[in-house]
Amino acid sequence: MRSDTEFLSTAPLGSPKESDPPPLEARRSATLPVDAVEQTGAPKTTSYKRIIVCCDGTWQDGIVKKHRWQYSNVLKLARCLNHEDTRHDPPIPQIVFYQSGVGTETNTAATWLEGATGETLGDKVQDAYAFISQNFQPGDEVFCFGFSRGAYTARMVAAFVGEIGILDKSQMDHFADIFVAFQKRGKTDDPQVKAECQKILAPFNAGNSKGIVRANAAGRLFSLKCVGVFDTVGALGLPKELTMMTAQSIFGFNDTLLGPHIDRALHALALNETRADFNCTKFQQTPEGQSKGQILRQCWFAGSHSDIGGGWEYHDLSDVTLSWMAANIDDILSLDLEYLNTLFNPNSPWGAQLPHNPKTGVFTLAETLNRELPKPNDLITHETIHPSVRRQKVMIPAVEQLLKDHPEIEWKLLPFEEAVEKTWPFIPGRNVPAGQEAMDEVEAQTSEEKTLKSMAKTALEPVHKTTTLHEEGGRPVNVRSTSGSWLRALLGRTGK
Repeated sequence: MRSDTEFLSTAPLGSPKESDPPPLEARRSATLPVDAVEQTGAPKTTSYKRIIVCCDGTWQDGIVKKHRWQYSNVLKLARCLNHEDTRHDPPIPQIVFYQSGVGTETNTAATWLEGATGETLGDKVQDAYAFISQNFQPGDEVFCFGFSRGAYTARMVAAFVGEIGILDKSQMDHFADIFVAFQKRGKTDDPQVKAECQKILAPFNAGNSKGIVRANAAGRLFSLKCVGVFDTVGALGLPKELTMMTAQSIFGFNDTLLGPHIDRALHALALNETRADFNCTKFQQTPEGQSKGQILRQCWFAGSHSDIGGGWEYHDLSDVTLSWMAANIDDILSLDLEYLNTLFNPNSPWGAQLPHNPKTGVFTLAETLNRELPKPNDLITHETIHPSVRRQKVMIPAVEQLLKDHPEIEWKLLPFEEAVEKTWPFIPGRNVPAGQEAMDEVEAQTSEEKTLKSMAKTALEPVHKTTTLHEEGGRPVNVRSTSGSWLRALLGRTGK
């Protein structure tokens, strides 16, 4: 069976603490042109490595994608990371773990079911954490990146690091029990259940536990260097009509608080995403994080969910968000800017591409919910609006008014972003016009919807009836098929 992970060797570079928002004048590497290969920085003797976990979104598997335009920003970021950071002496190794998203099984029916129910989401969290545990040595730097439900995975992994530190190999034998206890504790109001969960967690989340001491070695204020995510969605990020409620209750995202153990948190958000089940899950900074000098940046961009995280054939908007993420980490990670430059293939001027309609294909079922816009000078969420939004022919009126009334909420481009804008390789007429582009991609989504319905009808035949099981005593018991009920509901809602 094909592995759903990809290993790349790479690593980032440490830098002085910055205030929020930091001036960043000292980031010499960000001032290089987009086609630059090398980044510069002050040499510094080191003996640690960087461990970077990159978690992709639902149905996203860059390992088997045939075309680069199909890559999400998470895969592009993973591929942009150099094997080592030569700005240091000796160079700092960068070890990259790429994890395909939920719903990437090779069997088509299994892929759809897994993606819609989040069947293996817990496995993704455990696999990513296990990779960190397997490779970590005290003093190493840890990074987590993700898109959509992969962003959820990345944030959950970061939460575990804050809760139990980084377990060694022997302690990982208990991780399954820890995972279940951690989830139950966050989903119950029953004091007895909470106490039972804490009893399981006590040997691992005490301040002097082995994992926490191990993660906080070298006298660092933060046990996790950076969490960077593209449009984290709450719950499972799929319409309720397409998900089993039991799966949602198991894997719902409960904790929006940004752990004070995280040095830097970056979040790119979609202004034009209107699906209620894709509502964003923002970070909220704690007083402890603020007092430690923690950096939190959450920036809003034009586009729907996948315009932020990538995956469309015409990906101008997601290239803008990728550039923003790269500009915000180039001082702490060594990036291959030459490779990054080859990923851009715009069909519109910088920031001007029309957002894709999120409610097409299967997602025409989705309930509508307009996202809550950022509040100016919010010291809890630290939100800004990217200046590329102004390049849209039609802006959301509330966003336009917000920028007019509070110009301070507009993100100030970093030098690397300025270089990308100035060298944006748009050639009029080179790619399909926006109108034709939209028609082609909607047609593709309509075809996909028909395929899913056909799959549902085929799968319905063997599962729509009751299933005969046998209890412990050997007596037959007729059980109503959950999958059959779910598929019947789907067909009833979408039409036959």
